[in-house]
Amino acid sequence: MANYELEEGERVGRFVVLRDVDGRLHAVSPTSVGAICEDDDGAVLLLPGGRMIRVERPLGQVLRWLEVGLQK
Repeated sequence: MANYELEEGERVGRFVVLRDVDGRLHAVSPTSVGAICEDDDGAVLLLPGGRMIRVERPLGQVLRWLEVGLQK
């Protein structure tokens, strides 16, 4: 099987690939995200169990990746 490089924001099945500020990849189910908060350097996703993922992307971009309804 060939190596496949995952890209941030890519959907794989029911998951969205996100890269945190430390460079680690996370596959997150959009339905598991309890809240997304704007941070000084991007956004923070709050997950079950009190886990947080901090990403260096604007809140709006993260919302679009997770396909959350965004009012224009």
